[in-house]
Amino acid sequence: MLTQTQPDFLIRSRDFEPAYLSLYHSGELQKRAKEAVAGLAHCLACPRDCGVDRLADKTAACKTGRYARVASHFPHFGEEDCLRGWNGSGTIFFSMCNLRCVFCFHPETLISTERGLLRIADIYELGSNEQSLNGGYVRFGEGRVRAITREGKLANIAKMFRHSFAGDLIKLKPFNCPPLSLTPNHKVFAVSKQTPRQIVKLPAAELTKDYYLLAPKRAPVGEEIELDVVAILSRQNTVFRKTPYRVRAAQLAHLFAQPLTSVELAGITGYHPAYVRKLRGQWKNGLLRTKDDPYTTNDLVEEGGLVRFQTETRTGIPAHIVLEERLAWLLGIYCAEGHVTSQKDRPNSHRLVFSFGHHELDLAHRTQQWLEELFGVRADIRHRRTTITVEVGKASLALLFAQLCGQHSREKRVPSFLFRATPALLHTFLQGVLDGDGCDRGSHLVANTVSEQFALGLFEIGLLLGSMPSYHKWQSAPKTVIEGREVNQAPLHYVKFPKIDPQTGQQRSKWKETQDYVLLPIHRIERHPYAGPVFNLEIADPDHSYLASFVAVGNCQNYDISQAGEGQVTRPERLAGMMLELQALGCHNINFVTPEHVVPQLLEALVIAVERGLCLPIVYNTSAYDSLESLHYMDGVVDIYMPDFKIWDERTALKYLLAKDYPEVARRTIKEMHRQVGELKMDESGLAKRGVLARHLVMPGGIAGTREITKFLAREVSPHTYLNIMAQYYPAGRVTAEKLSEINRRLTKPELAEAFTLAREAGLYRFDERRGVLRWI
Repeated sequence: MLTQTQPDFLIRSRDFEPAYLSLYHSGELQKRAKEAVAGLAHCLACPRDCGVDRLADKTAACKTGRYARVASHFPHFGEEDCLRGWNGSGTIFFSMCNLRCVFCFHPETLISTERGLLRIADIYELGSNEQSLNGGYVRFGEGRVRAITREGKLANIAKMFRHSFAGDLIKLKPFNCPPLSLTPNHKVFAVSKQTPRQIVKLPAAELTKDYYLLAPKRAPVGEEIELDVVAILSRQNTVFRKTPYRVRAAQLAHLFAQPLTSVELAGITGYHPAYVRKLRGQWKNGLLRTKDDPYTTNDLVEEGGLVRFQTETRTGIPAHIVLEERLAWLLGIYCAEGHVTSQKDRPNSHRLVFSFGHHELDLAHRTQQWLEELFGVRADIRHRRTTITVEVGKASLALLFAQLCGQHSREKRVPSFLFRATPALLHTFLQGVLDGDGCDRGSHLVANTVSEQFALGLFEIGLLLGSMPSYHKWQSAPKTVIEGREVNQAPLHYVKFPKIDPQTGQQRSKWKETQDYVLLPIHRIERHPYAGPVFNLEIADPDHSYLASFVAVGNCQNYDISQAGEGQVTRPERLAGMMLELQALGCHNINFVTPEHVVPQLLEALVIAVERGLCLPIVYNTSAYDSLESLHYMDGVVDIYMPDFKIWDERTALKYLLAKDYPEVARRTIKEMHRQVGELKMDESGLAKRGVLARHLVMPGGIAGTREITKFLAREVSPHTYLNIMAQYYPAGRVTAEKLSEINRRLTKPELAEAFTLAREAGLYRFDERRGVLRWI
C-alpha cells in the first residue's frame, strides 16, 4: 500500500504548454524529424528491427512504406473521460500496426434499438455536431439512443455516417425477416451451411444461398415501467383556434369597468347575462384575452395526482400510471381495434373509440370495465348497425392513447416502452392485439395491419418472447367496393407467430437455431441500381455490430484497421491537415492510435502542423511495443503516453501476439515513458495534460497476467500510475481457430471484478472507473 504522501496531480491550464512547442522554437523538432525520416532507409522504428528500406516504399511486418496509412480521423467520445472531455479526443487511427493481435445501408433500413425499430436515416437525424468526413458526413450520438448488438445487448450509437452512393445495392431477403438493402462491401455476419458453428463476416456481395444469416436470440429487459402521463401529453400540440369574442376584448374591458348590471351589459353586448357574468369574472381575474388572437393554448393542469387539459371538465386522469396487465391488454386491443376521432378547432372533441364485431360483446365489456377501473372515466357501449363501439369522451385519455400508439390505423405502432417490459406484459399486449385482430391458422397465430411500423414492432415482440415470427407484405388491389362504396386499399402486413406442434413439441420452420442465434436461410439475393444517400453506424461496443432488419451486421473494427489495411496512404501535409481539422473542431488533444511504426512520419507532419498553428497536447496511444530509439525521438514531443500493457508472459505473447519479446519491450518502454512525462496530471476541468495513462485489457481466464502487470506498474513504475482496466475484449479475427479456443469467449463479470481487486492489492488506486464499467461489474 502507499507509504508516501500523495503528490499533487493538478496542472493549471494557464501554466500548460504542449511540450513540442519549445522543441520547435529551438529547431530541435525539425532536426529530429529529418533524422527519423532518414532512418527509414534501414528501418528500426519498432522492436522487430526489420531493417527494410521504407524510404523506397518497401514494407515488412507493419506493411507500411514511406508514408503512413490512416484509417480514420474524428473527434472520439469513446476514450477515457479525462481525454474526451466534452468535445472529444482528436483521434487519428493508423492502419497496419506492428503487432498481430489476434459500409452502408439504404435510408429506409430498420435498426433494432431500445425504442423499437428506427429507420437508419432517422437515427442519423438524432445525431449532433455534423462534420464532413471523407466526402460524407458524421454525426455524434452522445448517448441519445442505444442499438441492439449481435449479442442481443444494448450499446450506445457513438457515431452516425452518411454519404452519397451510386451503383448496385445488394438486396437480401432472409426467410422470416423483412429484406434489407446494403452496399456490396458492407459486412454481414453469417455461417456457412458446411461449417455452421463458425461465424464469419462477409461483404454482402460475397453471400450466397449456401450461408445462413444470424438473428440473435433476445431476452426482455424486464423493467418495471411507470408512465409519466404529464410528460407524454406535453408532447401534444395544444395550440388551437378559438372562436373570437363577438364584442372586441378591449370594448368588453371598457364596459366591465362601468357600474352596470349583468342584465344591462347583456342588452348592450347581445350576450346572455350568465355569459356576461362569466366574462366579467375572467376580466376581474386577469384572464380575459386582451388581444383578439384567434389562437390559444390548451395547457395541462395537474391537481391531486390527476391531470387534464385546461379546457376539460374535472376530473382528470392519473398523472402517473404503472404498466400492468390490464393496461398492457388495453394498449394491445387499441392497436388492433382503436382510433381517436376529433373535430377541427374543438380541443375537447377528441374521443377514444374501440370498434368490435357484434359477436365480440365480451371484448367490449372487458374494455369498458378496465378503462373505468384504470382511468376513472365513463366508457359507453354503443350498438351500431355494423359494429359495437366502446367510447370515452375524455380528450386527455384519447390523446394519451394517440401519443402512445398512433391515432389512426396507418399510424399504429407498438409503444416504445413495451420493448423494455417484462415477458408477462409483452404476452398480455400481444394477446390484446390477437384478441382484437388476430386469427388462428392452425400452425400459426396471425396478426395483420396496414401499418408496417406496427407489424415490425410485433415481430420484435415475438423475438423478445423467444419465438421466431415471420413477416410478409401483401399488396392488395388499390381499390375495392364495400357496401356499395369504392374505397382505397393499403398494403397489408402480416406477422405470423408459430405455434408449438403437439406431435413434435417444436415449431414448424425453415430456420435452424443454436444456443445464441437463429440461423436464417437466404430466400433471395438481388441487385438493384441506386443513387442517393446511404448510412452506417458506429456502435460503442467491442463487438462493433448492430441489427438491420433483425439480422446481425458489422461496421469497422480494430482488427480490420490494424491488419486488413483499411485506410489511405497519407502524405505529411495531409496528416498535418488532419491534426488542424481536429483542433478546429474543438478537440482537447491529438490522439495518435497505434503510432509505433510511423514515428518518423508523425514528426515530419508535426513540424508542418506547428507551423500552421497546432497547439494541442499530443497523446501517444500505443500497444507498448515500441523501440527505445523511437521513444527517444518522441522525448519532449509527447505530452501524454497511453501504453496498453497487454501480456506479461513470453510464451503467451508468442502465441497471441507473435512477439515473444513483447513483455520485455513493454516493461522497458513504459518505464521510459514514465521517465519522460511522469504521473498523469490534469487541469481544473479534469482534462489530462501530461503524464502516463496506462491501459490493461483483461483477458478470459486471466491469461494476460493481470496480477503481475499491476504489481509491475505499482512497484517499478509508480504507485500513482493512472490505470484504465478494460473489459472490451471480444473474440474476433482468428480466435475462432481450434488452437485459440480458450479465448473464443467474452469476459465474465467476476473476471473483471478480480482484476480491480488485484490492482488495488498491488497498491494502485487511480483508476478510470467510468460508469459503464462500474455497472458491468
